[in-house]
Amino acid sequence: MFYTNIVMSRDFIPYFFIRGRKNVFVDWHFVEPGYGLPFWKFYQDKHGTRPWLSPYGVRLIVARPEIPPSAMLSNDPLGLIGAYSTLMYDGGRYRLWYITYDFDKGEQEPDKLCYAESSDCRNWTRPVLGLIGYKGSKDNNIVYGIGPKEKGGDLGAHGGTVFIDPSASPEARYKFVHLGSSDKGSTLYHWLYGAVSPDGIHWKRLPEPILKYTSDTQSVCHFDRESGQYVLYLRGWSPKNRLGSGGRRIIKYSQSRVFKKFPPPRPLISPLPQWGPSTDIYTNGYNPWPGAEMAHLMFPALYHRDKDTLDIHLATSRDSRSWFFHDAEPIVSDRENAEKVAIYAGVGIVPMEDGRWGFPVFFSKRAHNEYVEERPSLYLATLREDGFIFLEASMRGEFYTYPCIFAGDRLMLNAQSFTGGEIGVEILEVKPRLELTPIEGFTLDKCDVVRGPSIWKTVTWNGSGDLSKLSGKIVRLRFHLIRSRIYAFKFE
Repeated sequence: MFYTNIVMSRDFIPYFFIRGRKNVFVDWHFVEPGYGLPFWKFYQDKHGTRPWLSPYGVRLIVARPEIPPSAMLSNDPLGLIGAYSTLMYDGGRYRLWYITYDFDKGEQEPDKLCYAESSDCRNWTRPVLGLIGYKGSKDNNIVYGIGPKEKGGDLGAHGGTVFIDPSASPEARYKFVHLGSSDKGSTLYHWLYGAVSPDGIHWKRLPEPILKYTSDTQSVCHFDRESGQYVLYLRGWSPKNRLGSGGRRIIKYSQSRVFKKFPPPRPLISPLPQWGPSTDIYTNGYNPWPGAEMAHLMFPALYHRDKDTLDIHLATSRDSRSWFFHDAEPIVSDRENAEKVAIYAGVGIVPMEDGRWGFPVFFSKRAHNEYVEERPSLYLATLREDGFIFLEASMRGEFYTYPCIFAGDRLMLNAQSFTGGEIGVEILEVKPRLELTPIEGFTLDKCDVVRGPSIWKTVTWNGSGDLSKLSGKIVRLRFHLIRSRIYAFKFE
C-alpha cells in the first residue's frame, strides 16, 4: 500500500456497525491484527504462546473493471465529446451529463453541458430539450455552458460535475460545479463557479464564483452527511508560479458549510516517488462508496509526461482525508486498450443488472498533446457490486474483527467462493482479561457455510439467521475462508 497520509479518524473500540450500512475492505480497518506471540504474560501463563487473534492467509486485492468494445456514447452531433462526465441512477432511470465542444474558425468553442437518458445504461437517447440555441437551432440536448449568462453562457462548462444535494431545497436539489474565467485584469484564471437546478436540466448560474482559485480538470463536489459540509476536490500544482500553476499536478480539497463560498483549498494527494519524475495526477475522479460506511474512492488519471498518455488508478480512504494506493498498477490502461492512450474516469457509480456496478470511462486514441483529428467516446466500465477491492483467501484464511456492537437482526455477506471454497462465521463473546468464548448456537461448526456467488446472502447457523438477541452486545466476528472472497458485510 502506498500511503499519502497516515492520520485516521473515528477509531473507537468497540466499533459500532450501523444497521443497513455496508462495511467494505478499503484497508485492514475492520481486521484485528492480533499477536503472533501474545503480548501479555498472564495470557501466556494460561494459554501458552499460541498466536492470539492473528489473521492469516488473507490479502486485499484490487479488481480491474470490464470494458466492452463498443462505446456507451460516441459521434455526438454537437461536436467532440469531452473527457469529463457525470453518470447517475436517479428516479428509476440512468442520467448522463457530458461535455461537447467544437471549433469555429480554428478556435475551440466553450464547453457545452449536454444531457442524455437511458433505461439500461447502454442505449442512450439525447432528448430534444429546446432550451439553448446553438448554430441557429434549439433542437438539441444542451442544458448549460452557452447562451444566456444565467445558463453559464459567459463562462462555458469546462471541468463540470453534477451532484444531488440531499440538504437543499427542491429548487436547488441538483448542483453543478465548473470552471470559468476570472475577472478581467486578474492574474488568476479558471475560477470555480456553481449552478443550481430543481431537475438537473433547468440550470441557474450563481452570480459569483464559489472559489477564486486557479484550477483546471474536472472538479468534483458532494455534500458530506457526516460533517454537514460541501467538499470540493480540484486541481493543484506544486510548486506553482505566480499564476497559480506550473509545477506537478496534485489534488487539493476545500470544504464549506455553504455552497456559495469555499475557503482556499489545501493539498490532499501528491504524486508518489514510486511513479518516477514524469508523472502528474491529472484528475481526481472522487466518488463516495455507494451505501458504505467510512469508505471513499478516487479514480485519478495519472498523466505520464514522458509518454504523453494517461491511465486510471484506484485510491481509497476511510475518512476522505487520508488516501492511499493499494497497487502501483493502473486499473484501466492502454495495455488492454492499445489504441486508446488518453484515459479518464468520469464521476458516478450506478447499479446495473445481475449485481454489477458501472462507471463512465473516456477513451481517446489521441495522446494528450497530440494535435490530430479524432472523435473520442465514453465507455461503461463494469464490475461486481462492491468489487473495487476485496479480501481474499486463495487457499485457507481467517480473521477476527475488533470488539464490536451491531444493530440489526441478521448478518449478510456479499461474497464469492470458488471450487471447493466456503465461508463460515463464528460469533464470540468478549470477556475480561482478553478471554473469548464462542456463543452457543453461533459457533463455527454450527454455521451453514456460504458457497458460490452470494450477493447479500444471510449467514445462518443451523438454518437460522436471527441475531436479534445479540444486537447491542459487545462481540467479535470470526471469519473462516477457504478459496473465497469477501467484498462486503452488513447487518440488517
